[in-house]
Amino acid sequence: MFPLRKKITLKLRAKFFIGDSLIILISLIFIVFAFKTFWHFETGSVVQVNFQGKTYGNFSLFQDKKISLIGKEGESIIEIKEGRARFKSAPCKNQYCVQQGWIHLTGQMLICIPNEVSIEILGKSKAYDSLNY
Repeated sequence: MFPLRKKITLKLRAKFFIGDSLIILISLIFIVFAFKTFWHFETGSVVQVNFQGKTYGNFSLFQDKKISLIGKEGESIIEIKEGRARFKSAPCKNQYCVQQGWIHLTGQMLICIPNEVSIEILGKSKAYDSLNY
């Protein structure tokens, strides 16, 4: 009974041909090309700060600036420096917004939900993602 099983498994085994490796190589090249062509974001030029549901202001990323906002939970500090923006400090318990670090690409966003503060990087064209599609 056991020798019969071995013969069946050997017959079902597929051989790997040169054509198979060629198809895999072409597929990988296409995937890399598609990512390079369609999955790119431009570097932003403006950071939009929203506070308690309203636009607080638009600031150039090419300046050194600290913005302090006092919300329901306390003070949130936003830092803009060297073409990037981040939450330097926030009063929220988990500090998720601070841990995200620097952002600089169009469409990137940081949100401090307890303090109702968000920052978004804007550029020449609108970047589409699952939030604004």
